[in-house]
Amino acid sequence: MKVWLFILFLLTVSTTWAQEESDLRQIYLQAEEEYNIGHFDASIRLLDNGMPHFKGTLKVSAYRLMSLCLLGKDQPLEAERFTTLLLKEDPYYNATIHDPLRFADIVERLKRGEQTTITTASQQAESVQEAPVPVTVITEEMIEAIEANSLKEVLATYVPGITVIEGNSELNVAMHGVYSSEQQKILILLNGHRLNSRSTNAQAPDYSISMEKVKQIEVLRGPASSLYGNAAVTAVVNIITKDGRDLNGVSAKVGIGSFDTYKADLLFGKSGLNMNILAWTSVYASEGEKIFHPASATGVWRYFPLDGYTYINGFNRKPAYDIGCILQWDRNWKLYLNHQHAKMQSTYAYIALKAPYVYDKYRRINGQMPGHSRTVSRAELEYSNAWGKFTFDANAYVDMEQQLNYEIDGDSLPPGFILSLPEGEIMDSIVATRGFFQTVSWTDFTYGVMAKSTYSYGKESGMHGTLLFGGQFEQYRMVSSEASVGEDFDKILLTMSQRNSQIHLGSEWTFSTFFQGKHFFSQRLIANIGMRYDYKHRFNGKTMYAFSPRIALIYKLNNWNLKASYARSFVDAPYFYRANKVASYRGSENLNPEYLDALQLSALFSMPSIHLEYDCNLYYNRLNGILYNDKSAANTERPVYTNAGFLNLFGIENSFSYTPPGLDIRMNLTYQRVLDSQNYSVTGSKINGVPAISMNLVVSKSLLQRTKQNLWATASLSCYSKQNLPVSGIKDGVSYTDLNYKIKSSSIVDLALRYKFKRIETSLVCKNLFDTRYTRASSYDIDVLQQGRSFMWKIGYNF
Repeated sequence: MKVWLFILFLLTVSTTWAQEESDLRQIYLQAEEEYNIGHFDASIRLLDNGMPHFKGTLKVSAYRLMSLCLLGKDQPLEAERFTTLLLKEDPYYNATIHDPLRFADIVERLKRGEQTTITTASQQAESVQEAPVPVTVITEEMIEAIEANSLKEVLATYVPGITVIEGNSELNVAMHGVYSSEQQKILILLNGHRLNSRSTNAQAPDYSISMEKVKQIEVLRGPASSLYGNAAVTAVVNIITKDGRDLNGVSAKVGIGSFDTYKADLLFGKSGLNMNILAWTSVYASEGEKIFHPASATGVWRYFPLDGYTYINGFNRKPAYDIGCILQWDRNWKLYLNHQHAKMQSTYAYIALKAPYVYDKYRRINGQMPGHSRTVSRAELEYSNAWGKFTFDANAYVDMEQQLNYEIDGDSLPPGFILSLPEGEIMDSIVATRGFFQTVSWTDFTYGVMAKSTYSYGKESGMHGTLLFGGQFEQYRMVSSEASVGEDFDKILLTMSQRNSQIHLGSEWTFSTFFQGKHFFSQRLIANIGMRYDYKHRFNGKTMYAFSPRIALIYKLNNWNLKASYARSFVDAPYFYRANKVASYRGSENLNPEYLDALQLSALFSMPSIHLEYDCNLYYNRLNGILYNDKSAANTERPVYTNAGFLNLFGIENSFSYTPPGLDIRMNLTYQRVLDSQNYSVTGSKINGVPAISMNLVVSKSLLQRTKQNLWATASLSCYSKQNLPVSGIKDGVSYTDLNYKIKSSSIVDLALRYKFKRIETSLVCKNLFDTRYTRASSYDIDVLQQGRSFMWKIGYNF
């Protein structure tokens, strides 16, 4: 009987709730109908009655409709007030083609001016001027201007302090001179969901992240572990996607380019009164530039003269893709699903440094050709709500990934070349001959929950602020790992079982708690204090803990915005290092996190009336506990990897933009200098492979602007100063070292044309216009050749 009474109670409550929802929708629909026939006052009265009860998407729609009614009554100031409330409710709202121009202009002006809104810096909506650290906001229009296909292109073009660094088989970037063999030092998020791998801390800024779905990218230029924890060392990149309202239909685009490059994107978006959905599919494939090196060539480092190739920016045999959807419903719920894959073809053979090889001679392993492949599936369910001055947000998530490192050691190898194997194998080592390769693959998954709440206090006319509290629990498990070695291009010599594979299987869990307080002493002076504590129980029973504080003072003076901040961040040693059994990783299970302490002083000058903005940031970074590979310990009992390095660095970042109607000019200029270092790749006052001076300039000009069509032209210039890069390897069979080797300075020019006519859009882009042959550094003591001139043409249609 009790069970039936309980069921009856639930049915009554749900029916009442559904009826209330239906009544609110009916009020809004009546208000919209009154607006459509010009009865603005009647519409406003209905909206006033329902506004205290509207929630979620319905509230956003109500704010929009109220603004439109007030514009219809020629009350622009009141309309702007409700548009501001709309943007506070939905910071990423974009006007659509169906909105009146006056309303679209208000939205654009508020977003481009003092009210440009972000959520990444404090995990709550705020203007760029109120953010506690320097921020670069990259809009959808800025991405379109350079016709970027990858996150790497976007970050390297628009973010001061970020420079390109090469991995042999992954796209990579450095921030403030800090880098590793993979991109492990910048935390990359998608709508706040972590993309970086838990096993390696890495997320390559490659074609597995579609740029077509992006509405805005928010880049925190500095440490951010006080909110985001592990891996938020030098920067946080939060990719904000479009929503159904931005599309309300289907967008399809295809592209074809040099080096057998193909690209296709499909987006679907739809929004209703209390529902919003975005779905996307993106596919990218490219053979890359293939450069032949005959056996007679000189100056190419390899063991024996053989014909071979280097492969530049190849993503082939299995294309990179990004498939996902975001569904928001019932006011407070959001579901995120995503499946991504990318595999970059190795530029050179791995151990035979800078040695050419023949890609198609090698066999497939697990369906993959040589290179580093990563396939990830992600899911997250989020609930959010607000009650007066309180907000609450909770999410549960699960990530599963499969990775394969398929490394080519060289088509030819020196006589007696020996490969060490993990302990416990039948053989301790293998003597290689030719066409030698080795692989390691693994599967892992992560699940976790996070909850946070904010409380707003005071009144905006006096002292006020917000307090944020949160906690997170996360479980990581390495569930399987296999490895193999082979020779003669396709012959497997040994397959290592899961029990004796290269990586220990096991699990780790982490508990974190964080706090942030943002206090307005006045409208001009703001203090922002945050801290986070992370506790990790490692797979071997040992523990790791990290405390990450942040304090910032912000002062707003007319057109100036001044900030001073201190922050500490960390990145834990990757599981892949700590759980690795190979002798070359000995001692890694005891590695500690790397820590970065940073002081930043920044000044932002903004004059929206003349479309001018200038941002200057002075920074001092001290990186401690850098992972150091002690090569002299290879034949001893000492640990090969230790936390034995540090780096003290000073730098200055400058950003400038001038964006009057029909013209968009953006420039950034960075200078950095090493003050002191130990066991880090430094020569004198410069970091090896990182330019002391880097500059980017993007100029976009409207050539045709009419109601149904427009034409834009964009020119981009990227300049890097000369870089030190001591190199070593094999030349003509003899060991070779050049401590004075330098990478030449470079200036690269790109051009792009974009044309839109009604629902059709097309573009033509030329990368590296003058076909400049230049190189970029890597962490392997070699410089990597970059792609020459290339073209790409795209055409799209919006249904």
